[in-house]
Amino acid sequence: MKYVIIGASAAGLATAEAIRKNDKNGTITLLTEEAYLPYSRPSISYYLKGKVKESDMYLRKPSYYKSMKIDVVTSSKVTAIDREKKAVKAGRKSYPYDKLCLCTGSKPFVPPMENVEGKANALTFLDLASTKDVKKLANDKTRAVVIGAGLIGMKAAEGLVKVCKSVDVVELSPRVLPSILDAVSAKQVKKHLENNGIKFHLGNTVVKAISKGKQITSVVLKDGKKLNCDLLILAVGVRPQTELAEKAGLDVNRGIITDIHTMQTSDKDIYAAGDCCVSEDMLDGSKKIIALWPNAVQQGTAAGTQMAGGELEVKGTYAVNAIDFFGLRICTCGLINAQGEQYSDKIKTDGDAYKRLVFEGDKLVGFVLINSSVNAGIYTGLIANAVNLDTLQGDIMDDPSVFMFDKQTRISKLRGGIQI
Repeated sequence: MKYVIIGASAAGLATAEAIRKNDKNGTITLLTEEAYLPYSRPSISYYLKGKVKESDMYLRKPSYYKSMKIDVVTSSKVTAIDREKKAVKAGRKSYPYDKLCLCTGSKPFVPPMENVEGKANALTFLDLASTKDVKKLANDKTRAVVIGAGLIGMKAAEGLVKVCKSVDVVELSPRVLPSILDAVSAKQVKKHLENNGIKFHLGNTVVKAISKGKQITSVVLKDGKKLNCDLLILAVGVRPQTELAEKAGLDVNRGIITDIHTMQTSDKDIYAAGDCCVSEDMLDGSKKIIALWPNAVQQGTAAGTQMAGGELEVKGTYAVNAIDFFGLRICTCGLINAQGEQYSDKIKTDGDAYKRLVFEGDKLVGFVLINSSVNAGIYTGLIANAVNLDTLQGDIMDDPSVFMFDKQTRISKLRGGIQI
């Protein structure tokens, strides 16, 4: 059996490892257009600020791939999929497959801005190569402007503020980290980030850049404000990379459409996993892109197992984030900004600790925890298992303890997590 995987980040590596676990003899070819072996994308911000070395970012040692008989081909951009001949084209080479998995991930979304495209100091911040470019330009004289106060933009800003003369963040939304924080917690996080040297321009956007040759020297905001700029980071967001799937005639609607349990596409011999796919949020049934590392690993593991004849399926998908900014620990999960009469919440604050739990009827469906993550594992378990809270013993806000939610399964409180 010949297996080909396009993309070598979280989903791609998980797919390859699952295939090898279930098929000891098949050939596995892992194609990546990047020049690097699989590495931790979440580590790029720590690399930027000098907290980790490049060698520490790699997910496996080079010898591992040889021992597992996984052929990783770097700097290999796939340009076409021939479904009739069952082969993919990369440069002058063609790779035949019996089973193919698309783990093409996402790409930066760059909104239209006058005089920005093609400028040498306008960079993205999504992978190791772009981070290296950013690191080369950043120094103690650099005035950096980051467009986007989402996860990518804020991790870029956090890394840059320790290196640059100044860091300004421009965000169209009226709050920071709008996809993972509610309005109240966003104010607290913004204040913390400002105390660590980051300046914000919320409800605003960059409309044009002023430049000398290929170098941007300043940017003009929608409200007319002008910011000096030696380095412009484009971190508005990402979009699924679906071009290959579309050209091959697979079903695509924003992302690649798959069976949400098996990850099989509209072609029975082609699977897809990770940020390029449409997922179904198990909490409200909505179809969306859930571009998170754990989701990519879960989908890749299921896809690889299915490709090799196994039966493992994706059990459920929902958003979960755990992130740190200058020592401020943030954990969020599920439906943070749910709208509708069926939802309610409870909030508790204590100094710099903030806890908000979101409920749908008698079930927990989301939480925001800031400097208050002691029960995060338990709360995640309650959400993942759709536990009826009338079985809970103890105060859910402070001390959720041992409970039964059916006759066969018990979740017990542990320090730092749950046990099933």
